Amino acid sequence: MVNFESYFLRNHSVKLKNIFIAIAEVPIVRLLSLLLILSLSLIGAANAQVIVSINAEYRMSDLNSGKDVFILRFKNINETTNMLLSLDLPPIRLYGDYSVRSIPSGGIDYRVVEVNNTPYLLVSVRKVLTPLEEYEVIVEREIESPFVKLDGIYRFVAMEYPDFFLASGIHVSSIKIALDFPDRIYMNYKVISLSSNSRIIYGALDTIDRIEWTFSDPKTQSVAIVEFVETPNYFFINVLGASLTALAFVGLFILNARLERKLKSHEFIASPPFSGEILTRMKEMIKRAEKEVLLTSPHIYYTDWLTAELQPLFSKGVDVKIITWPGYERRQFKSVEEVYEDKKQLFTLKRFLEMFPRGSVKLNDNIHSKVLIVDEREVLLTTANLTQTGLFENYESGIYAKNEELAKAARNYFYQVWNSEESVFLSEEMLDVKKCWEEIMKRKEARR
Repeated sequence: MVNFESYFLRNHSVKLKNIFIAIAEVPIVRLLSLLLILSLSLIGAANAQVIVSINAEYRMSDLNSGKDVFILRFKNINETTNMLLSLDLPPIRLYGDYSVRSIPSGGIDYRVVEVNNTPYLLVSVRKVLTPLEEYEVIVEREIESPFVKLDGIYRFVAMEYPDFFLASGIHVSSIKIALDFPDRIYMNYKVISLSSNSRIIYGALDTIDRIEWTFSDPKTQSVAIVEFVETPNYFFINVLGASLTALAFVGLFILNARLERKLKSHEFIASPPFSGEILTRMKEMIKRAEKEVLLTSPHIYYTDWLTAELQPLFSKGVDVKIITWPGYERRQFKSVEEVYEDKKQLFTLKRFLEMFPRGSVKLNDNIHSKVLIVDEREVLLTTANLTQTGLFENYESGIYAKNEELAKAARNYFYQVWNSEESVFLSEEMLDVKKCWEEIMKRKEARR
């Protein structure tokens, strides 16, 4: 159905249609179910000039329990006319305590029914909104854990759908999904992978407090995904150790640690299997980009995260350039007849043509370095190809530097390759691997 059903029903495998049928089998509410279905077809006109923003927040007290808070913020955008807001929200499965309220108060009615010994909350909204009036409906309830754990890795997935409100004639201006992490001073969380449209909010002692996903003017499903692991809060452990030696030095230790982080410009990054350290650092660097992102990697097979992170930068005026291997196998060919495709690399190049502006990608079959440069300020040199194997399965490493001098030297190297006669622009014609090989070989011969 829609975002509201997705939030309270899809996460618990409860289908609205089946709920209505089951409720209809209870004599007391059969007539109400029929009226609900009828009302959904009639309220579109009344709601036509009402918009809504949707907030779905998961507030976890620990990794096994917590509560979710669903906030609907309605607004009558008509400047002269009162509008009737008339909605019967999808049934909400209950697991414990709950509350329903509105700001300003009034305009809502709710009750609990049981279907097959399972309690559901039914909420109706009937509110006349004066011109430009805003109105909030807030539903809170206890929930079970929204995480799936496998091999020590926690996975959180939330999907919200605007269909219910759109079908009711209500425009959805935005959807925001938020995950509040449990507050534990001795533990922290390390993000392994994170879907787009997100931001991480850090709290005291460098712990992750919250992750937010924001989707503007959604027309289809909005998806929030994060994978993370628990780690000790080493910062807290160091502070605690120092306090046992001499409590008077704790304040000095904290000040020194913060100053060291601020001044540190070089860092060795170890990325053992399934840690995702290299990928995490790349995403952080790209998110800070304001002017320029330059990337070289011979193999780029794992593209979804890369296109998701880079595509929004083009609309912000950030100059993005990539140098990678052509779409044929990496080996010596004696003639064009021997050339054949590297299907994974060719798939990536097709995606780049679809997603990126022309002139953003060049092909060079001698490129072997894996370098990311951002704003002539940050540089990452790594052993990892941008593949599933390189980013998640191998023992890889890298050197990160926040150093303008090194970043400029790396940038000069990039443009040395970019401007080389052997580097060709990615185009539809260069997707033909035989033509691409012939073109590059011709340029190499000309250089000799």
